[in-house]
Amino acid sequence: MSTSPDFCKDHGGFLLDELISKLSSSSESAIIHNPYQSTFATCNIIAILCFLISSFTGNFSQVDKLWSIVPAMYAWMCVTDARTALMAFLATLWSVRLTYNFYRRGGYDGWPFNIFGGEEDYRWEILRRGTLGGWWTLLTNKFILSVFNLVFISLYQNWLLLYIASPSLVAWSMAMKRTHCDDDKGVETSSSLNAIDRIAALIFLFALCIESTADNQQLRFQNRKRANVVFMHSLHSVSGTGNFASAMKSIAAKATENNKELIDGFCQSGLFAIVRKPNYAAEQLIWISYYFFSVGATWQQNQGTVSWVNWSMGGFILLCLLFQGSGWLTEEISSSKYPTYRDYQRRVPLYMPKITTLWNLRNDNEKGGKVL
Repeated sequence: MSTSPDFCKDHGGFLLDELISKLSSSSESAIIHNPYQSTFATCNIIAILCFLISSFTGNFSQVDKLWSIVPAMYAWMCVTDARTALMAFLATLWSVRLTYNFYRRGGYDGWPFNIFGGEEDYRWEILRRGTLGGWWTLLTNKFILSVFNLVFISLYQNWLLLYIASPSLVAWSMAMKRTHCDDDKGVETSSSLNAIDRIAALIFLFALCIESTADNQQLRFQNRKRANVVFMHSLHSVSGTGNFASAMKSIAAKATENNKELIDGFCQSGLFAIVRKPNYAAEQLIWISYYFFSVGATWQQNQGTVSWVNWSMGGFILLCLLFQGSGWLTEEISSSKYPTYRDYQRRVPLYMPKITTLWNLRNDNEKGGKVL
């Protein structure tokens, strides 16, 4: 079959319109679809709906409700061979876990009767109130806030969700090249899963386990924290100065003193003793590893070459930049809320573990201190 020479030379993962026109006139046109067009159209429809719904309800977490769903959906829209199927499967594992975590934190409260309800991320309300001061006070203006909602929350975040899933588009493109160009050009791209794919899958699963563990540890701590508040409130409501009341209050006070975390108000044990945001760190690693599936797709086995850089790299780069901003915002809120958080910041790194931190934790464990 005759194909565009330019297309067959393009191993950066771009889909040329000329390829679609060539394929549409071939006998294989019935099985060819264009996920570039379908995913981008779907993304923009979702973005506009998120803006309209959030503007109507005043709940800016509409994108949050879909954050764990749409990347997996985009991945399945690109399935055409074993590699893209594996990518979609892994994205689905990530999706199910993160969606469940969002659900148990109250993100979908009111569903299905109140589909647009649920918990709103507390950071949006802080931004609306201008609590952080400085330039953030501009968002107290309703018009500026509406523009921010349209441009950043609704459009940019949805485009980013498509972008982080775009290695699936690259893998789809390379599968099309393999099917329609290899015979003509002698370029034998990797048709089966290779070492790069296997390493990427292992890193993805490792990061997924870290993220799940961190979320579980945080949830358990928050539950203990809430239970402790309720317990202490009930004890303070005990009247009288009898022996029973005094004993109960003494036991409660000692129990709280022995748990520094409950006094400080934030989780510092387990993975949170290694880095302050282990779930954020794992999320970034997940999508960095996902990118390497697109690298595996460019492996030309007969020439022993691989393209380490392609346009879908921008997805995980922008995601990491978003987490820098999101992490900074969360840190500012925490340090203003908890007096001892500054000390925690000095002791424990944000995303990347320090050798000294790991060494100190090892020594603490050997001495019997329960840190991990």
